Amino acid sequence: MIRKTFSLLLLPALVFAVSLDGWMDVQTGGDSLSPEPGRLELGGMLRSENWTLILEEQYSHEDSSGIVPRILNTYSQTDIDLIVHVGPVTINPDLCWTVDLGDKPELVLPVQAGVAYREGFIRPGLSLEANLFEVGHLFVKGLYWNRDLRQDDDSDLAWTETRISAGQSYEVSGFTISMSGLYHKTNSDFIDYESAWGRLDIALSTVPQSLPANMFINGDVTYSFYDGSDFNDHDIADRLTSRVRLVQMIIPSVSVNTTFESVIDFDDGVTRSACTSAESRILYHFMRSREVPSVITLSGKLSTSSIRTERAVLFSRINFYRGLSILLNAEARCTPTMVAGASATRKRIIFGPGLEYQLGTTLRVWGIIEQERTDLEEVEVWWRVRTGLEFYPGSLSL
Repeated sequence: MIRKTFSLLLLPALVFAVSLDGWMDVQTGGDSLSPEPGRLELGGMLRSENWTLILEEQYSHEDSSGIVPRILNTYSQTDIDLIVHVGPVTINPDLCWTVDLGDKPELVLPVQAGVAYREGFIRPGLSLEANLFEVGHLFVKGLYWNRDLRQDDDSDLAWTETRISAGQSYEVSGFTISMSGLYHKTNSDFIDYESAWGRLDIALSTVPQSLPANMFINGDVTYSFYDGSDFNDHDIADRLTSRVRLVQMIIPSVSVNTTFESVIDFDDGVTRSACTSAESRILYHFMRSREVPSVITLSGKLSTSSIRTERAVLFSRINFYRGLSILLNAEARCTPTMVAGASATRKRIIFGPGLEYQLGTTLRVWGIIEQERTDLEEVEVWWRVRTGLEFYPGSLSL
């Protein structure tokens, strides 16, 4: 009798048992071109058996300069995400609230309405998903933006956007077939502007299972039928997107991850390549028995669309003593530029050493000193310092 009574007393605690997780990620630094760029992320997650509540706060600061113009990007963003599981159904209401801080970014308005200044937005959303054996996976999602866009006279543009999407996917003989639709509407009463477009996606993806244990391949192809026009009042072209990803473990300590992507547009009988990209990354892990395993990563990406970009990165973390490691970062880029007096293509080389300390999975502190060399009107050289701190105290059961 005592045991039964004790079990009944524990039942409410077991039913409402939750776990609490929190994390923090801080990055800061600066140089003569961008003083005090940085980012702060704080997050918390309250989780039970049938629901999860996630709260994230992000603060980002990035300014511009007279030598290398950048988009002003100083903002505060709050995300609240609630995920509830009811049998095979998942209900996910969420809310995103963004406030632009400091100098406000400029936006060019449609219908020759001039420019406006971005001050933030609030965006509630709701999605429903269900995994049903007979009909596969179903989803419905709705998003609504209320943007705070103002002109020089402080007039509010009453700019709103609505997006509704729904779809279904199911598996057949090792393939996943999906069909989804999306409708997006933009409205601004102040400048008498209204635009809407829709899209129907038909997709096919597969993950072959009869492969060697050290190989993974994922491929997908999507055809998108568009109905509507863009901000320039041009019809949106239909689009075919194909992607192949290959992960190959050459030896237990070396792996290669490669992705190919191709995007083709079909516009009134004209077929053109919208974007083609290839990206590959090689990872070499060694000294795995140490407290912090060492790794060398070599990656590169090439993409061509209306512009061409090239990027190669070499990063290494070599453990020195316990949680202390030596960092080395090198990066080469070739991208278009609009800097006055410079050539159409800007080449950059960034490299520098650093130190990192890890305390298990709880704490990571790092700092790196980098030099950047770039050809603008002439070869410019400057130094920057970047530092970061990541903190995860672990999970607390309540």
